[in-house]
Amino acid sequence: MAAIADTAALLASELVTNACRASAGRSNVIAMRLTCTDTDVVMEVWDANRTAPVRREPGDDAEGGRGLLLVDTLSARWAFYRPRSGGKVVWCSLPLAVPDGVAEEEAEPLPHRPASSGPAQPIEVFTDLLVLRRVADGLRALDWDLPPGEDARP
Repeated sequence: MAAIADTAALLASELVTNACRASAGRSNVIAMRLTCTDTDVVMEVWDANRTAPVRREPGDDAEGGRGLLLVDTLSARWAFYRPRSGGKVVWCSLPLAVPDGVAEEEAEPLPHRPASSGPAQPIEVFTDLLVLRRVADGLRALDWDLPPGEDARP
């Protein structure tokens, strides 16, 4: 964790600053969630504004507008999604350093249940963090193809 602390602090600062600016005049509340898995740190910042974040290419003399450019450059992935509760969540993933000589795990197919004709039955709790992270990433990706300002719900 110490190897990525400075980068994580910069990314968190950029996401929170953008959320504060996006929420100006709408809400005095923003929220941040940090999630650490075996392979990465995921930062999610919620603000009350549903407008999609826009990565800009500021001019050399511009004093601002580089926040998402930094997030894009320093993180492994970033995107946003719109939760049902309103607003939006901008998130990024920062990989933890993989020790030398350790091969990264191959991704396995996601488990699935066969279709059933009977009533739904309770399922067991699933705790494989790698699979859960892939599911969460897939759910967040559902809004990626929407034009700015659009929502997936009818």
